[in-house]
Amino acid sequence: MAIGMPVNAASNNDEITTSEQATSQPSHKPDDLAEYATQKINTLKDESLSISGVTEEIFDPTERSAVEQAGTLQGDSALTGEFNESYYLLDKLNVGLPPLSEPPNLTTPLATLEFFQSAVMKQQYDLAAYALNMNLIDQSIQRNHALELSKQLDFLLSEKELYVFDDLPDRPDGLIEPPLGNTSSIMGIPRRSIQLGYIDYRERRVPIYLQRVRVGDAAPIWVFSAQTVGNIDNLYEQYHPAEFERYLPAWLKLKIFSIALWEFLALALFFLFTMGVGWLLSKGAEKIISRYIDDEKYINYVGSSNGVADLVNKLTVPLTFTISFSLVFTLVSGGFPYLDAVASSTRPLIWIGLVFSTLWLGIRVINFFANRYQDMQIENLGEEHFDKVRRRRTYVSIFRRVFIFVMVLGSIWIGLSEFANMEGLGKTLLTSAGIAGVVIGIAAQPILGNIIAGVQVAVTQPVRIGDSVIMDGNFSTVEDLRYTYAVLKTWDERRLIVPMRELITEMVENWSHTEVHQTCPVFLYIDYGADIDAIRQQFISVTKENKLWDNKTEPEMFVVEVTANTIHLRGAVSAVGPIEAWTLACEIREQMLSYLYSEQKAYLPAERLILRGKNE
Repeated sequence: MAIGMPVNAASNNDEITTSEQATSQPSHKPDDLAEYATQKINTLKDESLSISGVTEEIFDPTERSAVEQAGTLQGDSALTGEFNESYYLLDKLNVGLPPLSEPPNLTTPLATLEFFQSAVMKQQYDLAAYALNMNLIDQSIQRNHALELSKQLDFLLSEKELYVFDDLPDRPDGLIEPPLGNTSSIMGIPRRSIQLGYIDYRERRVPIYLQRVRVGDAAPIWVFSAQTVGNIDNLYEQYHPAEFERYLPAWLKLKIFSIALWEFLALALFFLFTMGVGWLLSKGAEKIISRYIDDEKYINYVGSSNGVADLVNKLTVPLTFTISFSLVFTLVSGGFPYLDAVASSTRPLIWIGLVFSTLWLGIRVINFFANRYQDMQIENLGEEHFDKVRRRRTYVSIFRRVFIFVMVLGSIWIGLSEFANMEGLGKTLLTSAGIAGVVIGIAAQPILGNIIAGVQVAVTQPVRIGDSVIMDGNFSTVEDLRYTYAVLKTWDERRLIVPMRELITEMVENWSHTEVHQTCPVFLYIDYGADIDAIRQQFISVTKENKLWDNKTEPEMFVVEVTANTIHLRGAVSAVGPIEAWTLACEIREQMLSYLYSEQKAYLPAERLILRGKNE
């Protein structure tokens, strides 16, 4: 529906005369269509003719559209073009309405709103129209249209609670007298335009303005702005009451937050309907996938239940909610029939529901594919690829959590973005979020530091899941890597919770960082009289006979230290992994102690006492 219409159409004779004059007058040849349209408009203005009455005769359809738009912007609002900071100067105002014997009191913003409400309460809608600036409406239909415009505007002001008498100044200059000590930039300054509020129209907000205007030498008055009047039809079309409302019981017409109860119930029923549609679509997808994909082969292949059917089963609930919120959001964005009010009010909440149901769905999908990758690309690897297993497990563990963390932050940001267009609430939320972000950033430095350290661990991998490490004297295995901490499993089944930052800043002895092959020392202490060669041969023999030996590195034994009473022997055994090497060293140590006790008992370490006779 068009908001503005041209006025003062010229007669046909005037059109022909003007056309002939325009043709006969020499002028500068325009370079483009815009310059051509500007020349024609200036010519018409010089002749005191309206734009719309002449365009039909002079221009082709393309040129006519450009000229009509330019004419609407330049002349139809009756603005003189002169600037005055206290009011808008007009050439005319509501010339299509009959003159009144006694003009209404429109000298202040409060008086104008009171006059309009008083007139509509008496059902004098034609009188109330004098508080409207109808210059954007053709003067020939202003009188016929005035009655409906007044009724519709009254309905909108009542529906949206915009009869804000307490907020309007009762001064001709619209000045708000500031209280003592107030430093507001608005108070104490005369105004020529006052916003009563706004009304949501689809995905935008339409302000409702009172403007101070002056026509010729008459005293300035306050009226509803021409733009506000031009938008009444569209706004009323969205918010007008449905015909069937008069048949509803009174309790269904009760209003909560200016919205009728029946509208909430209708939206709830539609949401339940879309939930049913979403559930049927989810189940249909499950049937189709189960028909064309043989999940049993996958289970037999990887030995896991993380199949496609399992994915569909896990996605049914979040997918149902996502489909439901998507359908509802699409409809509230496009406009519910008879439910525009509740649609505009609940749109941000539905948007948040859509964002977080999509987040829920995304987390389920990420977890499924991470588990599926682990089943197919990690669990199936043999022992010879243990290094790949540890590296891939680390990537999966940390990046799965990083992706989910980023998705959560992104969802919160996207969810709050819907409130950015909501005056008051949006500013409050964004301001609070900014302040809270600073406070949380300062207070949560250790947490954020651990999260960043976790990403660094995933990229540089000083430790990986499955690594054998010694930290603070505890031999343990890296069991899991979380957002902010690592879980270490000790040899005696204890769990150590280590912050991620310590894995970066503290010294960690990693026995399996470069390769899993491990050499472990075995120390023996013997007396000076022991047969070292026999002990060495026995050590090599029992090592090679042990099934944990890797059959690659030859066992060795050397004398590494000699004290006043003992000889220190150091043997080296190797195995395929740290745990195996440690176990092998323990078994060899036990066997060598048994050998020394049985074969060379006399040469075990002992305290020597030298007894001397009296004659010595």
